Amino acid sequence: MTTFDSQTLKRFHFLSLSAGGRADRSLLARPRKKLPGGGTEATGLRDYAPGDDYRYIDWTWTARRDELLTKVFEGEEDRSIYVLLDCSPSMGLGRPAKFDLARRIAALLGYAAVTNLMQIGVAAFSGGVVARHPPLRDRARFGRLLRFLEGLSLQGTQTDLARAAESFSRSYQRHGPVVVISDLYAPGGFRRGLDVLLHRGYEPRVVQIYDPAEAKAELLGDLELHDVEAGRSRRVTVTEKAARRYRELFAEFQESIRGYCAKYGMACMQAACDTPEDEVLLRVLGREKASVGIT
Repeated sequence: MTTFDSQTLKRFHFLSLSAGGRADRSLLARPRKKLPGGGTEATGLRDYAPGDDYRYIDWTWTARRDELLTKVFEGEEDRSIYVLLDCSPSMGLGRPAKFDLARRIAALLGYAAVTNLMQIGVAAFSGGVVARHPPLRDRARFGRLLRFLEGLSLQGTQTDLARAAESFSRSYQRHGPVVVISDLYAPGGFRRGLDVLLHRGYEPRVVQIYDPAEAKAELLGDLELHDVEAGRSRRVTVTEKAARRYRELFAEFQESIRGYCAKYGMACMQAACDTPEDEVLLRVLGREKASVGIT
């Protein structure tokens, strides 16, 4: 079970330092829109949104307009980040469970966002969105996001990314990158859900987590297979030929994810759940190869 103790922030900090601490190379990166003024000069005002840092409220204009207004800085229009986190039953498979690694990645993305003055919102989904954390920008409130992630559990039935994307787009209307963390095992496929995000003006990125055992199909003979999401079981006889064909189909599925993301210019990261956690988290932060020891 994933827990976030008092050492979590320290660990995330060291990982960020090891990766160079630059969000523009990570899964959060996006081209920044150059606004007039440059540097950290305020370039305008916008309505205050939940999670915004109260220190940036313009109290003079707030008093004049009788509504909360916050200052806009260079590139701030492009600094809303979201995570769509799969909590369907299939994410509970693997050693360690795919779900544990997924929550670690979501937490690290949240830490990277708030330390780079980005606003981050998180939605958990299975057959649809099942839990939401409102957009957060204030680093002092980051603990709330950790408690939200720690409190999530596997739930729902079959994964429906398209339905989740529709619900997400209605709840989070400020556009920005959306990092989808999932094994992408959905009866309806993964493409439609990512298409929804694209067509609604978001910038999807994909983190696919899989169990190495799902790729190998090493069991042969008479077996009873159980679908953890549909709740159905089926007796089958697995021959070497059938196992080989399964491995080919799995490899084709993995390639189809990479191909789709490449076609639409999406960042794509695929990770086995038994990969050393620090290695995966460093890749999330934009460093492909690194050796770091953290205690």
